[in-house]
Amino acid sequence: MTVDATKVERLRQHDWGDDPFVALRGEGDEFSIKLVDGKCFFLDADKRCRIHSELGYEEKPDGCKAFPLRMARVGGEMRARLSFWCPTVSDDEGKPLRDQMRWVRATAKAAGDVDRKEKLTLDDELELTLRDVEAIEAPLLTLLDDESAAHADRLAAAAALLAELSKALEEKGKKALRAELERLAKDGLAALAERGRAGGRAARAGPVLSLFLGADGGRGALSRVGRFFVVRGFNLGVSALRSRVMGGAKASWRQIRAVKLEQSESSAALLTRYLTSKVRSRRYLMGEASVIGGVNLLVAAYAVINVLARLKAASEGRAATSAADVREAVQAADLLVVEHTALYRGPMFTALVETVLADPTLCASVLARLES
Repeated sequence: MTVDATKVERLRQHDWGDDPFVALRGEGDEFSIKLVDGKCFFLDADKRCRIHSELGYEEKPDGCKAFPLRMARVGGEMRARLSFWCPTVSDDEGKPLRDQMRWVRATAKAAGDVDRKEKLTLDDELELTLRDVEAIEAPLLTLLDDESAAHADRLAAAAALLAELSKALEEKGKKALRAELERLAKDGLAALAERGRAGGRAARAGPVLSLFLGADGGRGALSRVGRFFVVRGFNLGVSALRSRVMGGAKASWRQIRAVKLEQSESSAALLTRYLTSKVRSRRYLMGEASVIGGVNLLVAAYAVINVLARLKAASEGRAATSAADVREAVQAADLLVVEHTALYRGPMFTALVETVLADPTLCASVLARLES
């Protein structure tokens, strides 16, 4: 969580026993809250915020007051999305947002034009209108919400639909968008999934896992670079992987391969809700409205969920994951991949992420790796 210098100065006037903040990039105008054993410095033994308890809600940093709500302006519309890093969200508990509109409006006002982008695009080149995006999202949500298919096949079908749509529009122009969507939708999920799995190479999934699992480490570019190569070693089978956000769980790729990803009714429902909520809120790469990049981001999140849930089970000597493993992995994926990742803070890592998520065969390669 980032905090501006003015708020840091105010909060440092209170005795917390230690300095809760670390300067970002050495500039002294923006700070982050220290983590202690992977948790916020201000989290007390009862899992309550000490700022809130000792000073009141209004003294919390703006990001903390808004959490788990995040706002983004996409295509001229302010969209609200919820972070699944929050256990209340991942457990589907608490009041619906429609019953908290006063808070939602206040959060939107404080957010201003955060993540504002002028263009909506399909593939970072073909510009779309808001109506075009809505037309594309409708079949995407139908595929991702189809309970008759495994989540891996739903993602493969979504990836195939977008890849084939992009190719068709390159040849025929955007005027053919709705006709092409209708044609592709008629093919059905199974046929699209088969095509979405074609051409993938397991080795090409390595950079995806290395980037996003690599975020599960310390702060700073050098720390992330070091962690990146640790995860590359894990992908190559020469070292074990330890996850801070999964409570220190540690296992090798060989051990993870031996674990079955069980999907109970509750786990399957959680994964469906997670994937569809990110599409509905238009949470795209770095706030940009690239539809293909956005779905590839969900593919990366699914890969991280798959690996971390199985890693947790493997570290405890279990042959299959539990619902708790999947829930914890979904929360971790929102932290590491979708909502809170520190990867987007540096230009080098931004470029790496953009390159990885622009790969049209990313989904096929990730699924080939997970199922190898």
